[in-house]
Amino acid sequence: MAKKPKTPAKSGSTIIHFATNRARMDAAFCMDADKTAPARLWLGRVEVELLGKPEETEAKRDVLRPPDIAGQDDFKDPAGGDCAQLLQSWLAEAAAQGAVPLLFIHGFSNSFDSAVTRAAQLQEFYGAAGVALAPLVFSWPSDGKVIAANASGLISGAKEQYWRDQQDAAAAGPALARLLAQIRNARSRAPGKPQRLVLLAHSMGNHALAYGLLSLANGLMTREMRGLFGDAVMASADVDSGAFGNGMSLRILADLADRVTVAISRDSTLSLLSRIANEGSRRLGHFGAEDLAVLPPNLEVVDYFEGLSWSARQDILPDGGSDYDSVQHQWYRNDPNARVDLAAVLSGAKPPTRKSLAPADQVVWTFEGRIRRHAYLPQPTGISP
Repeated sequence: MAKKPKTPAKSGSTIIHFATNRARMDAAFCMDADKTAPARLWLGRVEVELLGKPEETEAKRDVLRPPDIAGQDDFKDPAGGDCAQLLQSWLAEAAAQGAVPLLFIHGFSNSFDSAVTRAAQLQEFYGAAGVALAPLVFSWPSDGKVIAANASGLISGAKEQYWRDQQDAAAAGPALARLLAQIRNARSRAPGKPQRLVLLAHSMGNHALAYGLLSLANGLMTREMRGLFGDAVMASADVDSGAFGNGMSLRILADLADRVTVAISRDSTLSLLSRIANEGSRRLGHFGAEDLAVLPPNLEVVDYFEGLSWSARQDILPDGGSDYDSVQHQWYRNDPNARVDLAAVLSGAKPPTRKSLAPADQVVWTFEGRIRRHAYLPQPTGISP
């Protein structure tokens, strides 16, 4: 029987489940992975503040107490151990709440705390759209900072810090592959009809996902893994725009999920900053996929730029963040029009406002070298980007 949380969520808080390959530090975690065992997994729960104000997307949410690291056996007992029990508890609690189990993979510059508080913010934001989510955060060992310092303590810059996080995301691939396989095992042990799960990866989290799928392909991507997720959403993906080409590991995502949404928009973080750090590589989350004709049939590239709520942009920045990050790069978690579309995806429904493009219209080059997509979110009446 699945274990119950030691500390139930109080009013004004939520329990967020997590899995991480960060090194253990007493009751919490370090920035880095354990150098001797980088694929080692810790699982647990943490209580996070809820504001009760889903529209305050940039407001601070606090971690209320140190994490309860209940899953410590690293799946040595794959069916009855404490890590296995933790995954079963996550699924059982989601079922009891009528919530959709969500595996969330965060992006660049997230500490453990910012990763789990972001999951709580997503829970509030999409809950306001009628979609109850039960998040499990995979917190790969991002350093949680934007500017790097070298061994002498001298500032070396944002590009160097980006590279550090990118290396850590790639190195987390084996840990993520193990987690995906164990989620599948936990789902198969749950009573009754298999639960519908969803996956959401943001920005550099998609780089971790790509390397996780690469590891999964070395013996773990069995037929039983197919259809593990009902839907997978890649939001503002910080990977190469050719990442879904033949032979690339991200194509496995189309086997892992029944439906894949590659969610893109005009994004200075990816079109400029990430492109500089990646030696001119065109990034998927801004430019979209290079060749739509070779993509798996259950994958759709959707351009959200035109349909974002531009009249509401000024309401976000007073609470913190910058235009290029909070508005252009984080729209999946703070834009109400995008929420209508993605809430339908996460609930398993057909998005109500998305417009499809005919094949003849999908290859026309447009502004900034971005091309038309399978589909787009149309501009709301009376709103101009």
